Amino acid sequence: MENYQETLRWIKDARDCCERADRCLSERDWRGTVQNAQLTIELSVKSVIAFFEEPVWTHRPDRQLKMIIDKNKEEIGKKFGQQMMEALPLLVDDTRIAAPWHGWSTYGKPREDGTGWAAAVDLCTREIAEDLMKRAQRAFTVAEKFLSEL
Repeated sequence: MENYQETLRWIKDARDCCERADRCLSERDWRGTVQNAQLTIELSVKSVIAFFEEPVWTHRPDRQLKMIIDKNKEEIGKKFGQQMMEALPLLVDDTRIAAPWHGWSTYGKPREDGTGWAAAVDLCTREIAEDLMKRAQRAFTVAEKFLSEL
């Protein structure tokens, strides 16, 4: 399946989340940055996946993207070149790293010392926000490049 229209739909939402994440970052809203950066990564990856097949209903589509890369390695290499072949595996890693933040930035997570739950607002630090924002910008750039070369 090659579905350009679905790719466009996913990238449109990724763009909106990326812009929101950037605004949140400039306002020092770490939680808002984390939430929107995670969604930017997820939606950017799903925009690439959508060209090949229906994205799975998950916040962690890294496994699906990895399968698509492995299955279509030759076609992707010919159509998009070596640079894209190097960039797509980075998206797999970024998605795996960012995915848990969908829940953690909303609900918090158990404290490592076992004394209950840490609040989401306490988990979303500047360092986490800046790291995920870097990954989000990279994911969105790769997805846009993928789309522009279709």
